[in-house]
Amino acid sequence: MTDLDDHQLAAEIAQSTGQKLVDLLHNTPSHQRGWGGLEYEGDAMAHHHIVDCLRAARPDDAVLSEEGRDDRSRVNESRVWIVDPLDGSSDFGYSPHWAVHIALVVDGVPTAGAVAVPGWETTWATEPKPTPIMSSIGSRPRIVVSRSRSHYDGRLLQQALNAEVMAVGSAGVKAMAVVRGDVDAYVHGGGLYEWDSCAPVAVARAAGLVCCRTDGADLEFNKSDPWSPGLVIARPELVDDIVNVMS
Repeated sequence: MTDLDDHQLAAEIAQSTGQKLVDLLHNTPSHQRGWGGLEYEGDAMAHHHIVDCLRAARPDDAVLSEEGRDDRSRVNESRVWIVDPLDGSSDFGYSPHWAVHIALVVDGVPTAGAVAVPGWETTWATEPKPTPIMSSIGSRPRIVVSRSRSHYDGRLLQQALNAEVMAVGSAGVKAMAVVRGDVDAYVHGGGLYEWDSCAPVAVARAAGLVCCRTDGADLEFNKSDPWSPGLVIARPELVDDIVNVMS
């Protein structure tokens, strides 16, 4: 992998991690998929695979993983990989709505990334850039929100924008639903972590989407505290309306 550029490396690791997780599912009979056990096993296996790949290919880079210990010395590093080994883990083994996130942040800016959604048999990456998005917004924009936020974010957007609202668990799946044109925006009004949003933001920006906080502010990455207050990923023409509703 040392001969791959950062975009190719992100895509390769996301793809291979997704395949390992699919293999784990195929090798685990459904009657052995007790709540919690399989997702924990998948999280750990995926984390170790990603870290091993990055150590081999980019030994001088720092890594922030949801499943790893956060070494805060990363904030002093220029290059930091921010990864979510299994995003939407509660869906793992029960639906196709889970993903693998791999992103490289250089001086606080996502510069390369990939999101693998094995259930959709696709890995999106920052290069080659996703197909440019053509707006299909009609009288009712389609917006996807988190299941945990559907009663608040969903109702708010539905009432204010007459939006058609749907809910999915994984941040990566929601973001890629915008990238592939299934919906017009992904909105999360509550807090989330950098590993939830970094790779989806990198890929979405490459596809021509606008990514910001719900108050319209710029997103920041590789902060000492990786918690972030809200996220919007949307077609450009919808962003102002969403921010006005959510801020």
